Amino acid sequence: MPPRVTNEISSKINAIVDEIRDELIDIRRDLHRHPELGFNEVRTSGKIQKHLDNLGVSYRTGYGKTGVAALINPDSAGRLIGIRGDIDALPIAEDSGLEFTSENEGIMHACGHDAHTAIALGVATVLAKLGSDFSGRAMVLFQPAEEGLGGARAMLADGVFKKDRPDVMLGYHNWPLLDGGTIGWHPEVSFASSDPFDITVTGLSGHGAHPHLSIDPIVAAGQFISQIQSIVSREVAPLNSAVITIGKIEGGTARNQIPDCVTLQGAIRTHSEEIRTATKDAITRIAQGVGIATKTRIEVEFLQGVGVVKSDPAILENVINCAREVIGEENVICLPQGSMGSEDFAEFSSRIPSAHLRIGSKATDRKTMLHRSNFDLDESCIATAVRVISNTVIQLTENK
Repeated sequence: MPPRVTNEISSKINAIVDEIRDELIDIRRDLHRHPELGFNEVRTSGKIQKHLDNLGVSYRTGYGKTGVAALINPDSAGRLIGIRGDIDALPIAEDSGLEFTSENEGIMHACGHDAHTAIALGVATVLAKLGSDFSGRAMVLFQPAEEGLGGARAMLADGVFKKDRPDVMLGYHNWPLLDGGTIGWHPEVSFASSDPFDITVTGLSGHGAHPHLSIDPIVAAGQFISQIQSIVSREVAPLNSAVITIGKIEGGTARNQIPDCVTLQGAIRTHSEEIRTATKDAITRIAQGVGIATKTRIEVEFLQGVGVVKSDPAILENVINCAREVIGEENVICLPQGSMGSEDFAEFSSRIPSAHLRIGSKATDRKTMLHRSNFDLDESCIATAVRVISNTVIQLTENK
């Protein structure tokens, strides 16, 4: 069994969280009012740095342009525990009716990264305020551009772990399907891989009255879209997970003209590297076949994606045991399945033993979900996460 966090330390953490709860909610609401897109989180990064300055916590900046890496007790011995919170917003127009609604037109925190930032700041605050009661080392990462822009990869490329490399990484995401005050976890894949792709279908333009003198890329695109859906239903085992989505189609300028080309944008999501590779191969194969059948040229380009998020079993066991001690076993929920959503925390978990939690955040006044224009969350999730993660950091530091 892993060592237990002492009741004395846990009580001190609870007292600090009670003291800073309202401040953390204020920070979250301020960030919600002033959301910023990936790699442009200048104001957000500044607010993080100001808070760390007030705590007297050292930090380094410039990772992924706006990312911040805070270090608590950097000169101590023992394992370095990393905690990652993402800080970017989404290009979504807010329609939430909140008093602190976005003031930046067309941008909102529709995924709860404002709360994630507040949680990370809360953990940094607790560890700093514990003083001599926390003798371990921690690195709190404030990561930009999680929303499909490669912020984790950018931080790594800029050397965020060059001087100090965590021995363990902890990640989390608010989860609107779970009530506030709870923690969710999954023993296998927590989040799917995601691989975006671009398709260009090139034919030969002409008048709609004379289709035999043209090569129609719209018809070819329709056949391609229809056929790739059979990959999941006929090439992936029924009990395995894969999703292929075409989210954008562009082609044509007039109702009576056949265009030269059509472009498609989509993404693949899977729960295993084997299925991920096989799905890519199948899309390429079908593109070639449809191109031959329709006399078009279909080009497939896969963009750099992210892998699956899967927790290290030993680290996850420590985290879950600690969460049960902190908030009660009945509030720590083993989820029946992982999410088909993706998380670029995978860039960390694929390199360092990690655990990822879902923080119950179900809004009490509305029906909503991540990436909706009316998104809001139960702000009690902030204090819950700070308590669990802070206790976990201490336990993982002690558990050699």
